[in-house]
Amino acid sequence: MSSRSFWGVIVLVGFSASAHAGILEICKVSDPAGSLADPFYFFTIGGQPGLGSILVPVDACTSAITLPDADYTITEQADPTSTLESVETFPGYGPNQLGLALLGFDLSAGTATVEVSVAQPVELDFTNTPAVVPEPGTAWLLGLGMTVWALRGNLTKRPSYVALRNATKSAVRRAFD
Repeated sequence: MSSRSFWGVIVLVGFSASAHAGILEICKVSDPAGSLADPFYFFTIGGQPGLGSILVPVDACTSAITLPDADYTITEQADPTSTLESVETFPGYGPNQLGLALLGFDLSAGTATVEVSVAQPVELDFTNTPAVVPEPGTAWLLGLGMTVWALRGNLTKRPSYVALRNATKSAVRRAFD
């Protein structure tokens, strides 16, 4: 084999490997904008342990991630300060009614399965809302409200009014005696 044909084979192999690689971008969206407490979220891509945890800023996207053509499960690391609300892909809706590349998702598990192919770059959006956490120090209002509600029948009887009326009559009677 001559060196010219050897380098020709290397170039062809290089082009064929890049021709079967798709592009994925992972985005973190807050709803409403700027409402999430944590400035960053972590994601992992199943089947790609070499990538490790991917850091994504809130209301931003990762740079383009080149992956071989395949289906991938992307997992958002759980965050107690927010709730995963929706998962979407761009480009928009396709024949499976989820999106052209979105094959499925599980909001409670924080996962989405996407098809990455050379045909179309995929933007995967994870949208979170702040978790509903009661404010500390306000639970006593609930307790007070429930106590008043439970005693509402006893509060309308006013037994002290009767005692006060009887005391007033006797006081008035004494004044005229």
